[in-house]
Amino acid sequence: MSEASLEADLIGALDDLPANAGAGPSAATRNEVVFAGRYAIQPDVVLPHLCTVSARAYVAFDRENPTRSLYALVLDRAVPARHKAIVSAKGIVDGSILKPVRWGRVDWPASNREEIIIILPQPPGPALMPNLESEIRPWFIRELKRDLLIPLIELLKTMHDERVSHRNIRPTNLFRSGDDDSVISGQVFSAAPGLDQPALFEPLERARCLPGGRGAGDMADDLYAIGVTIMMLALGRNPVAGLDDDEIMRRRIQLGSYNALLGDNKLHNELAPVVRALMRDDDHERWSISDLSNWVQTGRVNPSQPAPVARADRPFEFDGDKADTAVELAYLLSRKWEKAVKVIATQDIENWADRSLKNRSLAKEIAACPDPGPGGPKQMTPDIVLSRTLITLNPTGPICFRGLVVMPDGFATATASALGNAPMSQDFTGLIDGKLMSFWHEVQVRPKPWMIVAAEVAEKMSVYLARRGAGFSIERCAYELNPALPCLSPLLGGSAPLQVRELLETMEEHAEDGGFLFDRHIAAFLGARVSGSIDKELTDIADATEEASERMSQLRLLAYVQSKSSATAAPKLYDMFLKYLQPAINEYKNVPMRERLHRAARKAVSKGSLNDLVRILDNRKNRTWDERGFEAARKRNALLDREIERLRTDAKSFRRQSLLLGHQIAANIGSLVAVAAAVIVIMMRAT
Repeated sequence: MSEASLEADLIGALDDLPANAGAGPSAATRNEVVFAGRYAIQPDVVLPHLCTVSARAYVAFDRENPTRSLYALVLDRAVPARHKAIVSAKGIVDGSILKPVRWGRVDWPASNREEIIIILPQPPGPALMPNLESEIRPWFIRELKRDLLIPLIELLKTMHDERVSHRNIRPTNLFRSGDDDSVISGQVFSAAPGLDQPALFEPLERARCLPGGRGAGDMADDLYAIGVTIMMLALGRNPVAGLDDDEIMRRRIQLGSYNALLGDNKLHNELAPVVRALMRDDDHERWSISDLSNWVQTGRVNPSQPAPVARADRPFEFDGDKADTAVELAYLLSRKWEKAVKVIATQDIENWADRSLKNRSLAKEIAACPDPGPGGPKQMTPDIVLSRTLITLNPTGPICFRGLVVMPDGFATATASALGNAPMSQDFTGLIDGKLMSFWHEVQVRPKPWMIVAAEVAEKMSVYLARRGAGFSIERCAYELNPALPCLSPLLGGSAPLQVRELLETMEEHAEDGGFLFDRHIAAFLGARVSGSIDKELTDIADATEEASERMSQLRLLAYVQSKSSATAAPKLYDMFLKYLQPAINEYKNVPMRERLHRAARKAVSKGSLNDLVRILDNRKNRTWDERGFEAARKRNALLDREIERLRTDAKSFRRQSLLLGHQIAANIGSLVAVAAAVIVIMMRAT
């Protein structure tokens, strides 16, 4: 077992975390899982009051300090922890929030795979409410100020200084400290901001989103949650217990969040204006932390009235529902997308805004939604037009695109939810291609700092979503934007590597099985986590047309990754690639060089350096020398062939000339013999 982990006072960036070998379950006592050789987790002892939507809580002990009361949160691997909050925890004063002691991955027998866990201190006292359906003794105003608000205000100020929002304030995640009854906050580290938060504690625009896409938010969102928390504690119960989220949302849109949640209940006259100011749906009208602190210290309330909401003379009727405001209409349309697409093909919404809302400016903006403009999408589809219309009706609300409802600063965490979800991935691509983030920013009247970061995230996503090859698309977005998301490749079995080094170790372990571990998840994980850009190498893999060239490209990539991430030897990976790519050596024409390379390749196996194998198999200098030598040999061979042919041709000509000369000589000799014979005959007759 190995893990990437940290002590609370030594929290650092994820890539800098050590991977220490800890004792596995076999070394633990019965029914214990030991993490980092120190923390004994009891998987049979669940702590229901500390479980979250995305994580289960178990009793844990510190073997080196048995007096510490700890618990372990076993996370859903597909839900990344809040890396930024974990890194920033060292700057938060101890005693104000349950801070992580250590975190990382551990072998978990119950699931027969590695799980991501966080070790945390157990709360010193009970939760302010056991659950949101329970009833408690109503709190007095002095208790709210002294025990709840004073510690919470200081905590939020500190977190704000660390540029981290809380996003998990609710009575079930706030605990008595045990010493002086002041409140200590529960953990905020195990999931994306707002993911574990019940929707009624979320501001209106974020409550509408997918849980994983509610966004990091800011101080204003935490102040809204404080307002709802004060209301429940002052009443001693949840005033909307038993109502479903959709019903609560409709009431909040129609009546305002304060009136919708309070209903017929009454708050103390001194408390009512405070809660109302904290629960304003327009965050620019909501109290600031200074306003709340001033009330706690002085009791003075800064009276202010919210801007009136424009209501239509006649409601807009849509699929059996009626909308009296633009925000309500945007909500209704987003809930029934296919039917809403047909409505925006008409001028009904434009006419309603003009005639019933008496808002000519809004009507013109709605009429202009189908016009892409100079910076708009290349192709204006009905889905994009509808999304732009919804943004125009409710500028501060979420971006809606088919089944995707997300705040701009929730794009990063929502990409993790889209992994393995083809429809959501397609919606993300459509949203980015439709330039809807840019359109959303254009209609904002009061820009906020987090919007700049959200725009940068959207720009980065557009680059990766535009490329469909392995190492890009939605997988690259998820790993690039969520540093605490482990590699979720199914090829890794039960492993959940958090760092590149751990992924290489896992691939090394599986290499002896003879299978190539490489898919879209692994490619994207490496692309996101390796220092420096490997986009060229990923592109080479995607463009490879033959299996051998694809494997060579993978080898080059992993060799670079190994050199950048660690000095860990990978002899099994080396041997696997060598066996498969050995024919590449046989392609050399020079026999002595072939033999020399074979010897060098076999000799370097024990070192396990993939770069060595690349230098042997893919050495451009050697290839060039071999090719030039072969070309020179080929030319020499051609010259010799021509010379042999010439000699062969010359031999045939010599034979023909010799034969002709022989014939001529024979003829001449024959003539001479004939003449001599004739002379002899004549001479004999003469005598």
